[in-house]
Amino acid sequence: MSLWNSSYETGNEMVDNDHKEIFRLVQNVLSSSGMQRGDKVKTAINFLSSYVVNHFANEEKLMDECEYPAAAEHKYEHNVFLNVASELKAKFENNTLTLGEFKDGDNFNLGMEVNKVVITWLTKHIAGSDKKLATYYREWAER
Repeated sequence: MSLWNSSYETGNEMVDNDHKEIFRLVQNVLSSSGMQRGDKVKTAINFLSSYVVNHFANEEKLMDECEYPAAAEHKYEHNVFLNVASELKAKFENNTLTLGEFKDGDNFNLGMEVNKVVITWLTKHIAGSDKKLATYYREWAER
């Protein structure tokens, strides 16, 4: 079962492709088990630290290009998420042993926390802010 569905589409191909990649990563973590999950959580956290930053930068370029009136609020939401991603990374780093393996039970709990945070935040952000941005950008481009 895929977490992504067409209701998340904004109509902007670049934005939608980025979102699909984020959902694929989360799905990958959810479908893993045991020690494998620890590696996938690490991958997810590293991904959030880089890919999401680039994705947000791409969205913010669109905002700047069309002089999006709600840009400040949208960028603020991005900053909030980046802070959450930093907190998750710190939790991961604090819960690892020297060999990079999680303590008993931590891999499952942190994996679920990463997925919950990412999916909850992302679906809400896409349904609200990103769809509004995509609509505004499309209307601006058609002028």
